[in-house]
Amino acid sequence: MKRISAFVAAGLAVSAVAAFASPTSHFPNLEQAQQLIDQSYGHIEAARKDNHDEFGGHASRAEELLRQAKAELDQAAMYREHR
Repeated sequence: MKRISAFVAAGLAVSAVAAFASPTSHFPNLEQAQQLIDQSYGHIEAARKDNHDEFGGHASRAEELLRQAKAELDQAAMYREHR
């Protein structure tokens, strides 16, 4: 039950962050890339839930890398806006 609650909380956090305007909103291709990252994150969360989070830590590492990729896209957009 605790794992399910953690998954729900993580999903809500991702949704809340997505609700705010991203720096990538001025760059449609970057924005689309971020949407694909969000979708990927959701698929990983579903796989973790369906398989009792038994992926040897690799699924959670992939989620962390997706968060980093999304942050890098934000940084790229901010760089371009202030150039």
